[in-house]
Amino acid sequence: MKIIHVTQFLGIGGLEKIIFLLALEQQKRGHNVSIYVYDHEQAWVEYFKQQGLNVITPPLKKAGYDLKLLLRMKKDLFDSDIIHTHDINPLMYLAPLYFLLFWKRRKLPKLIHTAHGMDHVKNYPRALFYEKFISRIVDKVIGVSDKIGEFYRNVCRISPSQVIVIKNGISLPSITITKEMRQKQKLEICQKYDLEYDKPLVLSLSRITPLKDQEFLIQAITKRPNVQLLIAGPPSDQLYFDKLKQRETMTIKLIGAQSEVSKYNMASDLYVSASTHEGIPVAVLEAMAVLTPCLVSDIEGHKALNSFDKVIEIYPLKNEESFLQSLDRVLSSTENEMKALKAQKVVEQHFSIKNMVDQYIEAYQ
Repeated sequence: MKIIHVTQFLGIGGLEKIIFLLALEQQKRGHNVSIYVYDHEQAWVEYFKQQGLNVITPPLKKAGYDLKLLLRMKKDLFDSDIIHTHDINPLMYLAPLYFLLFWKRRKLPKLIHTAHGMDHVKNYPRALFYEKFISRIVDKVIGVSDKIGEFYRNVCRISPSQVIVIKNGISLPSITITKEMRQKQKLEICQKYDLEYDKPLVLSLSRITPLKDQEFLIQAITKRPNVQLLIAGPPSDQLYFDKLKQRETMTIKLIGAQSEVSKYNMASDLYVSASTHEGIPVAVLEAMAVLTPCLVSDIEGHKALNSFDKVIEIYPLKNEESFLQSLDRVLSSTENEMKALKAQKVVEQHFSIKNMVDQYIEAYQ
């Protein structure tokens, strides 16, 4: 099959990681795969190309709704078998095109849409109207969590036969993660950022944006001077990033986007998230895969990871007292190693890249 993944951005984040893993595995299986990205954030374009993926970068989208982009998509995308959009912006261009071309009785590629999150519906009132209209055009709507699937079935009234839930999957370590490997990585990271090896090292990895609420983590961990915090990820909101940057200390540091995620996870004594919304969080899965204990907010995407076994710690959203109590308990626990092994097993059995790609290929049929 000739498959084109269409995304607004190709920065460094969970959505982009899923596109990368999905496209790479599809290509390994013999499919002709391209990624089409049209907006300004393209930090990972060269990395994708270096890994052997074909990335198409048309002239950048103009502010607002760009009619020239609509025409370019008509020219660039419609000789494929599958057009696969990721999140709402690409679908706002492809759905009108499909509607117009349908009435011209043109043979069209299958249109598959993956919704990686629902924060746009919460934050932008018009987004709900757009979703109810444009999601009806697609052949299959894929949600990365049960809650997203329910939204399309119950709120957008999409036929249950057209809505599929495919949970995110990640690549698993090719070697056994040992205690010695983790200690070596922690030593390297502590030396790199002038931190103390003997003090707990806590990691948060995601886009820097109010949705992820890194400000909560800084505010809370400031009250634990013995704990060191690294916040990794690119800024999605520059004003918010600048505000957090002003609160850096010798033990709380914002270190920007990082491509070697597994090294940072292995170096950390604990992974933390204060996110207010997630689908199935790739960053947490990546931490679980390399035996890093996790402490995360009680949102649906996080709680879904405990549906097979209680393998991660969850605290009430925005509750600083509960967060700090959980932080102290996990960092002093003697059961972390056993729990981390269970967490890794959950990833292997339920969130592997193989399972995810198998389900996507089936959805394309």
